[in-house]
Order: sequence, then structure tokens, then C-alpha cells
Amino acid sequence: MFSLRWKLGTALLLVVLVSVGLTAYLANLSTGREFSKYVGQGTMMYAHEVADSLSQYHARNHSWDGIQNFLAGLLRSNKDRLIVVDNSGIIVGDTDKSWLGQKAADNGLSGGISIASSGQNIGSLFPFVYGPGSGRGMMGGRGMMGGMMGGRGMMGGMMGGRGMMGGGPGMMFNNAQQDFLKRINNSLLIVGLIAAGVALLLGLMLTRQITRPIRALTAGAGNIARGDLSYRTNIKSSDEIGELSQTFNSMASSLDKAEQSRQRLTADIAHELRTPLTIIEGTVDAMLDGIFEPDREHLTSIKEQTALLTRLVNDMRDLSLAETGHLELERTSTNIVDMLRRKLSQAEMKACEKQVQIRLVAPDGIPEIDVDQNRIDQIFSNLLSNAIRHTPAGGSITASVVRAEAGTAPQIAKPSLVISIADTGEGISAGSLPNIFERFYRVGDSRARSEGGTGLGLAIVKQMVQAHGGTVWVDSELGKGSTFSISLPLVQSNAGSLPLPPDRSS
Repeated sequence: MFSLRWKLGTALLLVVLVSVGLTAYLANLSTGREFSKYVGQGTMMYAHEVADSLSQYHARNHSWDGIQNFLAGLLRSNKDRLIVVDNSGIIVGDTDKSWLGQKAADNGLSGGISIASSGQNIGSLFPFVYGPGSGRGMMGGRGMMGGMMGGRGMMGGMMGGRGMMGGGPGMMFNNAQQDFLKRINNSLLIVGLIAAGVALLLGLMLTRQITRPIRALTAGAGNIARGDLSYRTNIKSSDEIGELSQTFNSMASSLDKAEQSRQRLTADIAHELRTPLTIIEGTVDAMLDGIFEPDREHLTSIKEQTALLTRLVNDMRDLSLAETGHLELERTSTNIVDMLRRKLSQAEMKACEKQVQIRLVAPDGIPEIDVDQNRIDQIFSNLLSNAIRHTPAGGSITASVVRAEAGTAPQIAKPSLVISIADTGEGISAGSLPNIFERFYRVGDSRARSEGGTGLGLAIVKQMVQAHGGTVWVDSELGKGSTFSISLPLVQSNAGSLPLPPDRSS
């Protein structure tokens, strides 16, 4: 199989050869045609000059006496033939001497170039010159009949009016003219070969410029396939190849990022599972060895760890379904304010244990929207537990619901309900904000595993909100607290159906 470089080179060579060959052929035809016209015009001028000389001769001598010798001096070539016919139709001059004294009509001569003197016609000239056609042809003038005229072995071709010595394919030239045309054709051939060589050289260079980045991309694809996700092409070009290179590098970066994320996820899952499993295993081993009594305290510890494992598995399942767009939503018309009020009441006991105040702010007239109540309940639970966990004693949590039109905030693209959970906790650093919704991401020690979280709460919130067609964002300042907000569209066009694949941007 031939490489792309050879295919492009061969195609370019064929294009160059055909283009140069066709150009040379057309140039040859055009040169020959134009040269024939030039020769024909020169010959016609010669014939009329002869007619003028004969007119002057007759004006001087008042007759055609002695015209034979004078006519011989007007010959341009010994291959040409000049015939003069007087007013009575008798041939009075013939450089070939074979028709002298004969009638012009008997030899097939008619028309001819008129010879005038003092405004009167005194005869006709019939020039037979070496040029167009095969052999000698008769050069005509105004009123001359066209066609081939034959008579007693004479080779004649009579061209009249605008058809004089026209030129074209089949035209014959004398030796000097043929030599001139040969030199012209040789020059065209040499120029064509030089042009073809230069075009081929430039084409090969261009082919190399095209195929070299493609080879680099091919090598890069091979490295990516072998697992070297750090490979990047270094193609600096602003054409389509350059765009392909940038796309390739973006793809490699995405694959590298996804692989690193997968590795981190695997490590996080292993760690999250190892901790409760280790506790369970250690507790059970201690019971079997008689170190611990199988009492209520140790059995409760095992139950708490199994509950943590169950919650972790369920969270991972929900997150996976949401990310792949297979999370089913059972939408029903829901009063979000009442639902949020119930969740706040459920969380109030835990908040009181930490001496944290909770309050709800919502205006009258908040409309109902179609949502999956179980999923929204899960969202509220994660946001409230997260707020309570990171709000110190004496702090407060404020939940609010407002109606917002499209464009009210950059995150709101359509009329929505915006639910916000604001706390007065330690806040989140600006460097951590872009990653806050990633799986298993924790901000320093304040979100240690010892606090009981799985590290999936905010990731689940994001996916659940996006499954409803909404958005989620956070505003935070260190030392002052954080505000998590979600927008839920007022109008759901896909109620009761599977959601579209969510946006995976942070």
C-alpha cells in the first residue's frame, strides 16, 4: 500500500504533466496558426506590391511589351509563379513561360488581382506562391473565386478575399520559416520542462509539509493508544492541520485528565470502603478473640459502619446514573417552600445540638413546580447537613426561596425558582471553589472523614440539579461563610421522562 505522501506526489505529478503538456500543445497550435496568418498577410502584401509594380510598368510603356523580363525580376522565389492576363483574357506574361499567348479561361484562370492604371482596369495578376496547402497556391484578391484550380499539371490552390493564405494545420512553409517554427517549438518544450520540474519540486516540498504533521499526529495517536497520555503534538500552523493538532492535544488533555480522575476515584473509593470495612473486621475479630463482648455498644458500631457502606454504595449508584443520563425522575407538582420547611424541621434537632439557628425566608406566591420529590429531598438533605457540619456553635443557617427571571444571574437562563442555603461557617477558599462539586473532594481538615461525610454529597447535588434542568453554584468567603444556590426551571418540558445527559462542567 502506498503512503499518502506518494499518493499526493503522484497525483501532483500527473496534474503537472497534463497541465504543462496541454499548455505546450495549445501554445504550439496557437503559434503555428498566428505565424501562418503572419506569413499569409506578408504574401498578400507581396502580391499587391507586384500588381502595383505592373501598373507602373504599363503606365510607363503604355503596353505589356517586354513584361516577361520585367515579371521575372519580381519573383520572390524560384518556386513562385506570376501570370499576367490583359483585358482581352490573353496571358501576356508567365514566369513559367508555359502559358504565354494562351487564353486564361482555357487554363482555368478567372478573377485574379486587378491591375489598374489611371483608374482603368488593364489586366489581372495571378500569383502562385509557395506557402499554404501542398506546393504552390494561387494568391487571390478582391473578387477572386476560391477553390483549387487545375490545368495541365499545374498545382494550384486559389484563395480569395479573406481566405488568403490563411494558415492553419497542414500549412507548408519554406525552409527558413520551418526552421523558425522549429526553434519556437523547442523553446516552448524547454520552458515547459523547466516549469514542470519547478512545479514538481515545489509540489514535493508542499507534500512533505502536509504529510509531516499527519505523521506526527499518527505517532501521537500511537502513543495515546499505548497509554502515554502525556504526549502532545508540536504543530504550529493556522490551517486545518493546525486545528486538527489543537483538537488532538485537547483530546489528549481530556483523556489524561479523565484517567487521573479515574485513578483518584478508584483510590478514593478504595479508601472510603477500607475505613468502615477495617472497623467492622477489627471489631468482629476482637469479639471472636474474646477481647470485646458482643454487646450492644460494639454491635451498634458495626451497624453504623454497615450503614455508612450502604450509603456510600447508594450514593455511588445514584451519581453514576445521573452522570450517564439514566436517572429516572418521577416528577410531580410540588410546593418547594413547604418541602424545604419540612426538611428544616427535620434538621432542627441536629442544629440545636451544635447551637446553630435555622430560619426560612420565602415570599408569598411561590408557584409549584414539577420535580422528583425524592431527589429534591436528597438535595436539601445534603446541603443542610453540609451547612450544619461546617457552621460553628452560635452560627446560623438561612434557607431562602425566590422566583428569578432569565438573566437575573449568569447561572439562570430561564425563569426559575432559586433555593439558597447560606451558613456562617468557615467558608471556602477561592482555590477550592472550582473543585467543590467533584467526587470525594474535601477542603482541608475541616471536611475530614471523621466528620462522617462520604465526600459525594455536593457531587450528587450537582448531578441531581442538572438532571432537573437546573444549575448549582456556590459563593463563599473565608471566615464569613458560604451560600449554596440551586435553580430549578419553572417550566419542565420533559416531565416524567428520562433527563438529558447532564453538563459535566464544574
